[in-house]
Amino acid sequence: QMPTEAKQFQGVDALWRNTLAAVVENPNVLDVSDIEGLLVNMTNANKTLDAIQKSLNDYLETKRLAFPRFFFLSNDELLMILSQTKDPTAVQPHMGKCFEGINTVRFDENNEIIEAMISIEGEVVELFAPVNVVAGDKKGNVEKWLCEVEASMIACLTKITGQSVQGYLENTREKWVLEWPGQVVICVD
Repeated sequence: QMPTEAKQFQGVDALWRNTLAAVVENPNVLDVSDIEGLLVNMTNANKTLDAIQKSLNDYLETKRLAFPRFFFLSNDELLMILSQTKDPTAVQPHMGKCFEGINTVRFDENNEIIEAMISIEGEVVELFAPVNVVAGDKKGNVEKWLCEVEASMIACLTKITGQSVQGYLENTREKWVLEWPGQVVICVD
């Protein structure tokens, strides 16, 4: 996703490794301070790292603007998700931060279709419109399929809430409370 910055980082990394190899070879501080261009090279490496950090922050900002719930994640958490785009299940540990009330989602056996939402209490709500995470331009673009998960979640809970209101009128309160997901019960009650 960021090939220029990756090459720049490899250059800084190579400089650092070569410098440390020279220090390990001769750990005398006076000899290390005599390494040709050490100060200039390290100063330039710092500037390069600052530019890489800025580019990385800009990239993460574009991802957050594409899926605003990413603002709830730290840079490290977001990078972990984005670095594993080939594995849609990598988002699982972070679902609770992106969606209140959703602890995980259930994938099909091929890890391609999200079929249900699961709360931390273990309540399972089947999505009326399952989300295929590898169809079209969603493959590898976690922010796109998470937007679809959000839309499916909203549509599903809206429909379930409507059904729950009707169920409230037809059943005893004790029976009704046990038939519906907790979030829906709180909303209708």
